[in-house]
Parts: sequence; C-alpha cells; structure tokens
Amino acid sequence: MIWRTLMDNFREWLSDNLRYILLGIAVCLVVVIVVCVVRLVGGSSSDSKKTDAQAVEQVTEASQNTAASSTAPEASSSLKKDDASILELVKKYYTAVAAKDTATLATIVSPWTDDMQSSILSNTMIESYDNISTYSKAGPSDGTYVVYAYYDGKIKDISTEAPSLALLYVVTDDSGSLVVGDRNASTEVADFISKATAASDVQALKNDVNQKLLEAENSDPDLKAFLDSQSSGASGETEEATESDVSSGNTASGETATTTAGVNIRVKASADAQIVAVTYAGAEVKVIERGDQWTHINFDYQGTTYDGFVSTQYLQFGGSGTAQTDQTSGSGSASAAQTGQTSGTGTSGAASGGSTSGGAV
Repeated sequence: MIWRTLMDNFREWLSDNLRYILLGIAVCLVVVIVVCVVRLVGGSSSDSKKTDAQAVEQVTEASQNTAASSTAPEASSSLKKDDASILELVKKYYTAVAAKDTATLATIVSPWTDDMQSSILSNTMIESYDNISTYSKAGPSDGTYVVYAYYDGKIKDISTEAPSLALLYVVTDDSGSLVVGDRNASTEVADFISKATAASDVQALKNDVNQKLLEAENSDPDLKAFLDSQSSGASGETEEATESDVSSGNTASGETATTTAGVNIRVKASADAQIVAVTYAGAEVKVIERGDQWTHINFDYQGTTYDGFVSTQYLQFGGSGTAQTDQTSGSGSASAAQTGQTSGTGTSGAASGGSTSGGAV
C-alpha cells in the first residue's frame, strides 16, 4: 500500500516537473556540445599555427641556404659566353701576344716576368689569333674568373687556321681592372680550376673544339703535318696511372728531363691527386724516379722547389723538348705562363713554373 502511494506521488511529481527536467538535460547537452566544439576548434587552430610556423621556418632556412649558395662560387657553375669585360681583356691579350707588344702585356698580366717576355719575343710560329670568343665561370673568390678562350690560330706558312681553346685565370687587380692572373696562386685556386675544367659543360666545349680541329687537320695536309709534329700536346695530359706505376719504374736520380708541354705536377702518381704546380713547356726538371706512366720530379722555379709527379709522356729525357703552350686544343700562344691549353698543340711556353695561370689539365 505504502509502495503504491509512493509511486503515485512520484508519477505526479514527474508529471508536474517533466518539462523542467527535459530543459535541464537539454542545457547540459548544449554545454557538452559547446565544450567539445571549442576544444576541437582550439586544437585545430594550434596545429595550424604549428604547421604555419614550421613552414615559415623551412622557407626561411631555404632562403638562407639559397643566399649562402649564391655567394659561394661553385666550380660546376655554368659557362657564360662572351662576357663583355672578359672578352675585351682576352682580345687585348692575344692582340698583344701576336704583336709581341710586351709593354701592353706587362699591364694586363700579373705577375709579368722576364722569362715570359723572352718567350713572347722568341715565338715566331703563331701569327694571329682570330675569331676570339670566351666562355667563363666565376672563380674561387669575388672578382676572379676561370676563362676558356676560343680562337682560330694562324700558324706561319699554313693557310688553314687551327681551332683552339686556351685556359686563362682572370682576376681583378687593386685598381678594379681585370688582368690575366696566376692560376697557381694557391692550392685552392689550382683545385678549383681543375674541378671547373672537369665539369661536363667544359668537356663538351673541349670536345666540340677538338672536332673542329680534326676537321681542319683533315682538310689541310700542312696543318696535319704541323699538328703531328706537336703530337705530345695533341690531346692534353692523360693521367690514368696509379702510384704503383712510379714505384715499378727505373730510378734515375740526378737525371734531368724537359717538359714538352705545360704539365701538372701532382702530389701523388694519380690523375685524381692534388695539383702542386704547373710547369711551363720546355722547363727542365730533375728526375727522382722514372716510371712508365708517372715520373717523380723536382722542379725549381724562382727559388722554390716543387716536388711531385708528372705524366711521363710529357717528358723528354736527355734533351730539350718542343716548347708548347698549355692549351685545351689547337695551336698554342706564346705565353703559356698565363694561358693553358688542355688538349691540342702549342708552340711556345713562357717561363712561369709553379706560378702560372694555365696548364695541361
């Protein structure tokens, strides 16, 4: 009886207050929904801010990296054809070489030595340097450039000109003018030039010039005969031996040899070894140990002795070699002191020893 009375009273109370109970439940549900929405929106916004911050950080870092790379020269940077200032210097240089204008050369070549002057004056083979073009890359420091100079060399008594590609290291002097500089000014410079020359675009340029030279040679027996006579410099310095090549060679202490081209002196008997210096064509070197492919030598220049290994094919033992320019292809200039050819022939090398802007590469 009592239980029934209680249930009747509960039903009556529930009936009277149901609308308030439902309202309360609805309010609670609304509060719960609002809290969930706020948390969801707040979390998404936080993640978005983090993502934006990370993106900004990444972009900033990328910009810094881009800025850093733009200020640090790369040996693999692309070639620029006929830069106006560089082309003007190179034309002036070869015009002076052809005219034996040593007064002008002394103002645009640094350093300029008596040996270079003597070499210029003694060269009578190359009469002119025509159709000059330049292909340049930024050098290892601001204001320096690695330049590959194309020209058609007019050789005495030969009607067909020889397509040629020579290497010049161009620097900015104290007055702000461009001059032909010293490619062995430091190990850093020599290594940079070697890497630049090994790049695919330079090799493609070299191959193109070599093809032109081959076509010229095939069209003129006199030119072919001349190039054959200069064959020791016809295809550049091929250095594919290892250090063991020297150790298996013949010891020739005290023997001297003459370089037949501008040739790299390396710290080891390997084409990948660091370059110590570059000789000029016709330089006399002391043979420490003679090998079939590599020879250990000492080279004295201006009071400094350079010790290292050179490719044996560019040494003439027991006599004087033909003085040749260090070129990349074609006929050589009269001043291998400052210009270097990587393949082809040359006709005269200026004494530059370890301090030269050019050399066989």
